[in-house]
Amino acid sequence: MRNFLKWQILPLIFLLIFPSYIFSFQKTTIKEILNDPDFYHQKVVKVIGKIKNLRLKVSRKGNPYTTFRLMDKTGNSLKVFIWEHQDLKEGDLVEVTGVFKRIKRVGIYTFFNEIEAERIKKISE
Repeated sequence: MRNFLKWQILPLIFLLIFPSYIFSFQKTTIKEILNDPDFYHQKVVKVIGKIKNLRLKVSRKGNPYTTFRLMDKTGNSLKVFIWEHQDLKEGDLVEVTGVFKRIKRVGIYTFFNEIEAERIKKISE
C-alpha cells in the first residue's frame, strides 16, 4: 500500500513543482528543427505539416503504434512516432506536439530526427 501511494503522489508533486515543463513547447517549423537539431534535441516542439508514408504497426510485445513522415511545403520532413493507432490518413494536415530527438536508440535500432508525439491534431487547410 505504501509503494502504491508513493507512485500516485510523486507525479502530482512533479506537476505542482514543474508545471511549465509539461505545458511549455517551442512552436517552430520542420526546417528550423532540421537546421539546428542539436538545439531542439529533447525539447517539446509543436510543428505543422502533411502526413506522408503513414504506417499503423504493432510492436513485438503487442503494443499498437503509428509512424509517418511530417512534411512541409518545401519537402523537408521529420519522422513522427506515437503510441496507439491514430485516426489519420495520408495527406492530412496536422499539428504535432511532442519531444524531438536528434538521435533515439531503441534496442538495436537507431532513429534520427524524430518527434515522439504526445498529441496529433488534424487541422483544416
